[in-house]
Amino acid sequence: MNTRSLSLAALTMLDVPPPEQVRIAAETGFTHVGLRLLPATPTDPDYDMLGDTATVRETLAALRETGVRVSDVEIVRLTPDFNLDALRPFLETSARLEARQVLVAGNDDNITRCAQNLARLAQAGKQYGLTMNLEPMPWTALKTVRDAQRLITASGQNNVGILVDAIHFWRAGESLTTLADIPAAQLNYMQLCDAPAQIPDTTDELIYQARSARKVPGEGGLDLRGLLAALPATIPVSLEVPLAGAQGALPAQQRAQLLFNAAQSFL
Repeated sequence: MNTRSLSLAALTMLDVPPPEQVRIAAETGFTHVGLRLLPATPTDPDYDMLGDTATVRETLAALRETGVRVSDVEIVRLTPDFNLDALRPFLETSARLEARQVLVAGNDDNITRCAQNLARLAQAGKQYGLTMNLEPMPWTALKTVRDAQRLITASGQNNVGILVDAIHFWRAGESLTTLADIPAAQLNYMQLCDAPAQIPDTTDELIYQARSARKVPGEGGLDLRGLLAALPATIPVSLEVPLAGAQGALPAQQRAQLLFNAAQSFL
């Protein structure tokens, strides 16, 4: 029996605006969506998702009409010049969308400063009912699950989780045994995708695969079944699968349906 909810992640549908993403999610069987309120890179589309904008209002209308819920919002980066005040519109909009989980990337090599900023972010998030989730990525300062655990401990906060993304987990050379040490309360959702088993030789290729050329679950070489078995049986699953090639050229709804159907055997 499937006890995991399934969300359509923002990166999977980055080419369509959030209101359309919500409707596509509903039409293809997803119960949740992940929304990107802040662009992750300078080349990402900016859909004007902060504050009382037309896109935010249209997204809220789509959520009401379809019954789809927001699983998570992104992306906050813990950088050396982290500015909490600048994030207030993000936090307010996240709460308005009734999100509960926030994706956080660690982009600061100074763990003391990074932990202090994470603590401030987590404390601010409590006011909005938001939990922060650190996503280890092998090309960032926060590379592994252990790195995330150390940062959470240093922050002293209890509303910070760890987001396990299948491609990042295996690309970082992680072991499933490390997941046993993570308290269930810190595992709020995970991101599912597939990729070639061979780890890329260069950082550029590592990033390219992660951002633009993942594989449909079951069509790559990652141990997805082992990963899911090592995580809580009820952990929500977010399908984060930016596709390339012929599959990536499919219309957004067809891509979403392809991924939804493929994910069923893993849930």
